[in-house]
Amino acid sequence: MKTKRINKILPLIIIIIVIVISLLNLSACGTLGENLLDEQTFEVTRGDIVQTISASGYIDSTSIHNYSLSTAGKVAYTMDEGDEFNKGDVLFKVDNSRQELLVAQAEGNLNISKDSLELSKISYQQALDANHIALQLADLNVDLAEQATQSAYSALENANELAKASEESAYTALEHARNISSWLVESAKTAWDEAEKILAEAIAAVPAYTPTQLAQFEANANNAEANYEAVKAQQNASVDSTEGTYETTKEQSGSSVNSAQSAYEQSLLNQSSTSWTNLSSTQNAESQIAITRKNIDQAETQLHLSEISLELTKMDMDDSTIYAPYDGIVLSSSYSPGEYASPGVPAISIIEKDFVVKAEVNETDVVNLKEGQEAEVRLDAYYDYKFEGRIIHISPVSSNIGGVVSFEVMVELDTQDGPEVLYGFSASLDITTSSVDDVLYVPIQYVYEDDGISYVDVLTQEGEKVKTEVTTGISNYDLAEIKSGLSEGDIVTTSSI
Repeated sequence: MKTKRINKILPLIIIIIVIVISLLNLSACGTLGENLLDEQTFEVTRGDIVQTISASGYIDSTSIHNYSLSTAGKVAYTMDEGDEFNKGDVLFKVDNSRQELLVAQAEGNLNISKDSLELSKISYQQALDANHIALQLADLNVDLAEQATQSAYSALENANELAKASEESAYTALEHARNISSWLVESAKTAWDEAEKILAEAIAAVPAYTPTQLAQFEANANNAEANYEAVKAQQNASVDSTEGTYETTKEQSGSSVNSAQSAYEQSLLNQSSTSWTNLSSTQNAESQIAITRKNIDQAETQLHLSEISLELTKMDMDDSTIYAPYDGIVLSSSYSPGEYASPGVPAISIIEKDFVVKAEVNETDVVNLKEGQEAEVRLDAYYDYKFEGRIIHISPVSSNIGGVVSFEVMVELDTQDGPEVLYGFSASLDITTSSVDDVLYVPIQYVYEDDGISYVDVLTQEGEKVKTEVTTGISNYDLAEIKSGLSEGDIVTTSSI
């Protein structure tokens, strides 16, 4: 398709080049006519030489965009070819009611994800608080358990000491009772033995003692015996009672010690149980923290996914509408409202209103151009009107059409007070690259080169041709500047070379 287009354009380009060269030659003839003596001679004269580059082109836009949709749908609105628009206007739109519902759904999911994240953060804070409380309670329970164990141990120590003291006191009382009882019994026995002795002596001394006295001695002996028996029985009972008290004290002391020992052992068990309970509580609290932290991570991930889903849904919604990126004109429109638009198929083409002239310049001329250089532009539609222009871009990439290498040059137009410029107008450019004033010149065809040196043939008064070396300056399609070798008024002639 591109080759066919080039084949159609190439003849037109050639014709335009021929016309331009012809016009330049006609213009040059008007300049040279006054100094041409005949068809083969020219009188060297002074004047101005302007070196220009001419090219043909057309009005184009600085920006051209072709849009197609990434989603299919029924066309709800479209601009038509030739419609003008402003930046931000809707150029093309398909029905996006489904996308609107999906956006609403995505926004709802996003809000749910945000709420889940907030709840997870609250749970995490609660877990941190619970862990703090568990640690505080654990420390408190450990202190209480240690205090209870210490108290039980102290009570056991006290019970042991008290039991020992009670036993010692009871044993001392028993020994004292035994000693007293033994003394009392021995005293009663001694008194009985003494009474028996006195009675025996009295009986042996009869009749020294009267019967009454003997009866008294006998009664004393009997009383002493009865007293001995009474004291013996009484002291045995007292010792037995003291021994009972001692045994009871031993039993009570042992029972107290056993109770204190049991309380101490129970405190140790309670302390161990408290330690395990504290360990379980703190581990549970730490596990709850880890779980809620994971919940936060999952909630954040879900929130991120919901945000992505919303953005993707909005992108799908944005893909259903094409907005103008600048002020411009619709170049072409492929659909009408109500038609079904397919993805990937060009829907609408637009151009920016900022028009420029694009022209192809030959490789031998483009080296003399630079951005910012001024240019004169004429449009075929208004050929009598001359636009001022300025080169804003020179393409670094060449094109080759029929063996002719050229480069695209872009020229900005000053259309402020000029006629209306429309897209596609044909244009011609004249770009002045250099100029000199009041210099000697001859027609360019009179100058020839021989072994790299420039010459002209000067016609003498005798009618002879003299090969004369000259130094040339700038030149255009018609004239060549002569810097040295000739004088004003010299007659030059065409050379056979």
